[in-house]
Amino acid sequence: MSRPHLLPTLVLLATLGAAPAAAQVNGTVRDLGDHRVVHLWGTPEEMGYAHGYLLGDSILALATGYALDLFGLSPDEYELFRGLIIAMLDFPDERVAEAEALIDGMRDAGVELYREELGREIDADDVLLINAAADMFGLDLGCSSISAWGAATEADPDLTGELAMARDLDWTWSGDEADLRDHSIVFAFDPSTPGTQRWVSMAFPGFIGCLSCLNEQGVGSFQNQGNHETSLADLDLSQDLIPIHLSLREGIEAVDYDGDGEATIQDPIAAVEATGRLGTYDIHLISPTGRTDPPAAVLECNHDGRALREPTDDPLPHPNTLAVTNHDRELHPPINCSRYDTIEEMVDDFDGDLDADRLWAIEAEVTKDWGSGGTIQTMRVVPSELRIDVAFADHAAVAADNPITSHDWAWLFEEAGGDDDDDATADDDDDDDGADDDGADDDATDSDAAVGAGNCACATAPPTSSPVLLLLLASLAAIRRTW
Repeated sequence: MSRPHLLPTLVLLATLGAAPAAAQVNGTVRDLGDHRVVHLWGTPEEMGYAHGYLLGDSILALATGYALDLFGLSPDEYELFRGLIIAMLDFPDERVAEAEALIDGMRDAGVELYREELGREIDADDVLLINAAADMFGLDLGCSSISAWGAATEADPDLTGELAMARDLDWTWSGDEADLRDHSIVFAFDPSTPGTQRWVSMAFPGFIGCLSCLNEQGVGSFQNQGNHETSLADLDLSQDLIPIHLSLREGIEAVDYDGDGEATIQDPIAAVEATGRLGTYDIHLISPTGRTDPPAAVLECNHDGRALREPTDDPLPHPNTLAVTNHDRELHPPINCSRYDTIEEMVDDFDGDLDADRLWAIEAEVTKDWGSGGTIQTMRVVPSELRIDVAFADHAAVAADNPITSHDWAWLFEEAGGDDDDDATADDDDDDDGADDDGADDDATDSDAAVGAGNCACATAPPTSSPVLLLLLASLAAIRRTW
């Protein structure tokens, strides 16, 4: 991979003197142009406060100016929806405290929290609702990913058999006041709670859960929406229904969630299985090669069951590879998906020889653009090296067609940001040809021609789960919880 120059960074340091007298801001922001890197450390409350203090304006814009459009609700409908969903879902105490501290940080930073369209200030419940977005049925939040290891990557001189994964995060990006393409964040969480560890999250302002994340032991979790219809009548509303991103955070942030003495993909699996589930999810889980056997699997789960799909359960044309789009293939019979078919064909075209560049090329080929949304983040992860490569959509191109930034794990966790003229921070491949910046093979199909071509019927949960049905479901839940 070519690394032509050190990307200049704007470092905004928040220290004791920068905040109101009684508050310390445990965080830094570094603006890299197409995204920001936010380092947070301390207790949940300290990290939440710094999160709100540093990103308050963006959080405000997304909490209403984006969220109202995302959920397809008027302000009055949103108020009812918010109250009922918050009553139905269960949020861990430490996440509630983190969200409340986030609001405190925004206020202390001078952000005007009052929203005229709502007739009130935004509060912690608005933040928690953002973190439950993946649990709402019918949202167009498709994704895809592919991992490879062992024989599939042994010819790559950098991987030599280690696992690498490439992923597209497809999300609705346009809102009434905010466009998500302007707000991509790489978070570096450094919790001080005993039994926890550092972890990195690719997400957006206000996201405190695990959407696309990797911990310092190399265990990663990447959530896709599933396609299995949820039967409202079958929901067990007596269970604790914790939003999926918050459950995954529990499994990723803990040093050893399942207590077996090892850091494996079983940790996030155990965290998901510990609670009830509202939505439908296909979660790509990875670890370094040799840590878990196999080092990649897909947890397919919804309210009424779960299945762990391993590579041998539904194999691609060559071994040591695993792909995920937005539909079950083990828990329920697979349905046709053009993106999954394209991934299979490209694996075969490459004869199962999948170096890091070819993995990126595959995800570039199945990128999406449906006008109001599409591939907003493309990433590549090598867990054994704690290597994270990212590219982000802008208003001219989807993520995979834009320059790639390679992040150094140690730099992400520098408390003071370091000397940007000297430290190895983030390298950027900024040639003009997008996905080819990292040396993707010439025999890969031009990704520009494929933009939008990856749409398929399996993109999300069935549209029968509209906000109106969600309101009915939430009403039922609120009533039943009073019995």
